[in-house]
Amino acid sequence: LCRDSILAAPIVLDLALFMDLANRAGQSGVQEFLSFYLKSPQPVGGLPPEHDIFIQQIKLKNTLREWMGEEPVTHSEA
Repeated sequence: LCRDSILAAPIVLDLALFMDLANRAGQSGVQEFLSFYLKSPQPVGGLPPEHDIFIQQIKLKNTLREWMGEEPVTHSEA
């Protein structure tokens, strides 16, 4: 195996676990909150893609917080 494959393995595992979690939460289709892990983010509903990694991280956190029944994190709290 090349080094890139070894480095990508934890990221692929995270993506698989988050996709399974989304499925268990009743989500389907494009999972915009996973843009944090992707070079070319896929937006929902024809919106422009968000390339700011900090905003992507907040979307990831807020999706997980929503599933746990907690309040979303705002930019000032991140």
